Amino acid sequence: MRSDDPPDETDDPAAAVLVELGRWPRLEAQVLRHRLETVDIPVMVRWSGDGTRAGGTLLVPSTQAEFARAVVTELDVDDEVPDTSPIAYIARVEEHLAAVAGLLEELRTRVDDGGEDGHMA
Repeated sequence: MRSDDPPDETDDPAAAVLVELGRWPRLEAQVLRHRLETVDIPVMVRWSGDGTRAGGTLLVPSTQAEFARAVVTELDVDDEVPDTSPIAYIARVEEHLAAVAGLLEELRTRVDDGGEDGHMA
C-alpha cells in the first residue's frame, strides 16, 4: 500500500463490526477468550448475570468471525482443565528431572573441558 492510498478498513480489527459468537458460563468464556487471543483474534466479552449464573458473550471482529467460530466450536473447553491425577503429577516430575539431568550433563561437560583444576572454560 502506498502512503497516499486510503486505508483499508478491513485491515484494522478495531474498525470492524463486532459479531457475537455466543454466550458461555464465566469460566468457559474466559478460557475461550484466552484461546482466541492466543491466535491473535481480538475479543470483547459482555458479562451478564452474577454469582453462579454469571456468563459472558464473546464478540469478535466480523472479519475474523468465521475462524473464531471454528476455534470455539471445534475445541472442547474441558481440554484446558489440567490433569491433576497422580499419574499426571509423576509425568510432570519426570519431565523436570529429565531437564535437570540434561543441565547437569552440560555442566559436567563444561567442567571437564575446563581442565584438571575444575574451573569452567
